[in-house]
Amino acid sequence: MIAIISFFSILIISVIIVRVASIMLRLTGLSQDVAKFQARSAFTGTGFTTREAEGIINHPVRRRIIQSLMLIGNIGVVSFISSIIISVLTLEFTGSLPLLGGIAGGGILLLLLITKSRLIELIFTKIVQRLLKKWTRLYTHDYASLLNLQAEYEVTTFTVPETSWFTDRMIRDLQLTDEGVLILAVRRTDGYFIGTPKSTTVIYRGDQVIMYGREPLLRTIVDRPAGEAGDQAHREAVEDQRRIEGKPLEAAPVVLKPGWLRAVRSIFKRKKPHP
Repeated sequence: MIAIISFFSILIISVIIVRVASIMLRLTGLSQDVAKFQARSAFTGTGFTTREAEGIINHPVRRRIIQSLMLIGNIGVVSFISSIIISVLTLEFTGSLPLLGGIAGGGILLLLLITKSRLIELIFTKIVQRLLKKWTRLYTHDYASLLNLQAEYEVTTFTVPETSWFTDRMIRDLQLTDEGVLILAVRRTDGYFIGTPKSTTVIYRGDQVIMYGREPLLRTIVDRPAGEAGDQAHREAVEDQRRIEGKPLEAAPVVLKPGWLRAVRSIFKRKKPHP
């Protein structure tokens, strides 16, 4: 009986620790999916090597969170395995089967509540935010809310192919701001990172470009070909952005017919009366 209770207690505490750690990682600027993945990887000792993992190693706060998770995870896994062994060995000697089933069912329901409940997620997030603001200097802004990532806006990364509309062009020549798109950063093929690139920064083949804008446009802009087809797609995107912003579209130049032209010229040729 005690072994079964200790088994579910260790499992529930482990789930809570991983969930709190993922919230802490998310508050450092990681996305929700990446934060959960890295927290679970560190706690279980899986140790996936990804670009997100490199970002954690280079970030002092994230590195401390992961180190703590790895230490707690090693202790928790040993305790978890020990509880399983004790539970199996003592199952037929302690307690009745209905009671054990009730304890197991309650433990499973509690685990589902902790892992799936949005209310629990909100409570944990509020508590962690208050503790971090009180005891650390962690910058705890929710970047997803600030950038409106839950709506149609998103941040995307793509590698520039040789035939791309971006290749060998300066950022100012692309005029992406007219489309409602911002280039946040550029990562060169040698790993050099350019944060907040200048308008004179040239984008080369193989560069990774990090952009922010409306998700439907970003889906198409990464495949925009070089040449007139790409320029036409840019002009259409600019017109769409002006409609979204409620600005008047640029009208085509008006060609005056000869009769109208003579009438306009005659108006300007009239002498103004003296005051």
